Amino acid sequence: MQTIKKRVLGLVLILLGIGLIYFNWHQLLKDGSYSLKLAAFGPLVGVGGLFLIFFPSMGGKPNTAKEKIIVLIVFVIGLAAGLLNWYLMDPGFFGS
Repeated sequence: MQTIKKRVLGLVLILLGIGLIYFNWHQLLKDGSYSLKLAAFGPLVGVGGLFLIFFPSMGGKPNTAKEKIIVLIVFVIGLAAGLLNWYLMDPGFFGS
């Protein structure tokens, strides 16, 4: 039962991440402005949701060193996705 709850939470996080990314892109295309925090952390939420769907047993606080490293790697992947999203939204920010 806990596995199903964690996978449902993962699905909710994926949908939330998609919604945050969509909202930010919509705001950029409509108003010409965007939220830096949403650009960086929207994809992170989605990656965390994917992680929960594929590895529901890893949900919760990591206990072992191996679990902590895995969670850190997932976090870095999510931040990299956020950085890519930010770059796609504002490539002029990264280069002159």
